Amino acid sequence: MTDTRIPQAHNHDHLALGTDLDTGEAVTLDLDQHPHLLTAGWTGGGISSLLRRVAAHALADGAAVTVIDPKRTGFENLDGLPGLTLGCSPAEIAEEIAAFHAETMRRYTSGEAGPRRLLVVDELPQILARVNSGDARLDAAVRLLRPIVLAGRSVGCHLAVDANLDALRWFGLGDRDVLTNVATLVMGHPSRTLLSRLGIDPALVSGERGSGVLRLPGDKGRRLAIGYLADAELRALALGVVHS
Repeated sequence: MTDTRIPQAHNHDHLALGTDLDTGEAVTLDLDQHPHLLTAGWTGGGISSLLRRVAAHALADGAAVTVIDPKRTGFENLDGLPGLTLGCSPAEIAEEIAAFHAETMRRYTSGEAGPRRLLVVDELPQILARVNSGDARLDAAVRLLRPIVLAGRSVGCHLAVDANLDALRWFGLGDRDVLTNVATLVMGHPSRTLLSRLGIDPALVSGERGSGVLRLPGDKGRRLAIGYLADAELRALALGVVHS
């Protein structure tokens, strides 16, 4: 069975991502050092599975998690869990992102860190398609992701988002000041243009489902295997049940 062990108490600020394909070591994201995660790839490459696992680990560690799921299918298995808020419709998406941004800016202005919070945005390209059809309210809300990245680092508010090159450009998430604040993880067959924007060596990308390349600001990247978890395993993980 896939290893889904909850990080120990001294690692509660880390999100489990997968296993290093070269060393076999478990790979986690230290939210104090790298507070945000930008994922990119292609449909079927395993990004939604990764984001579901990230959300489940964050819930297990006591974070409040807001999930944006325009497909209405990716996170239904986690719906109803304590600490999880799910937004699927355009109105819900706009409302939840605006509320998360308001809390981030309230903390930033007051200097209060508060309990850790995580905003997971799956399928940002699908949201962009809705914006391009004329949804101005949704456009305004999603543009708040950029200030969430810039202000959230010091106040315990974190973003994990799935985007493509068009979405990065449209919403200002591919700019240098943003990318210096995020870890990037690509899966599947991203374009060379996208890899170049994210600073990832194309030679590291295998394109195999369930594998990806994680790059932290300033490093060259490392190859990961992202374990798939079934619905029951995800719910058990989110509730703090340890599997091995």
